[in-house]
Amino acid sequence: MSFDFDVDEVESELEYGADEAGSNGEAIFEEIDFDQLGIDPGGPTVAKPGSEEKVLMLAARYAAGVPLWHENDCYDHSPGAVAARLLPKG
Repeated sequence: MSFDFDVDEVESELEYGADEAGSNGEAIFEEIDFDQLGIDPGGPTVAKPGSEEKVLMLAARYAAGVPLWHENDCYDHSPGAVAARLLPKG
């Protein structure tokens, strides 16, 4: 049976989407400038798990080669803890 297309290329397009597959079949990802976004991968974050801010922080930490979890990351996202962070310290 003869094909007019490359089977590997079609499988790559099905797996990654036609616009996201490179010529070698690997996924192409957009570069993100974390400095321009104001993200410091070495600092803690108050972002909630699963939020876009938390995912960007984890991506920045991964790209920087630092541990994904910071010891001062916020783990308590209850209403009381959020209110306490918003109040001025004094």
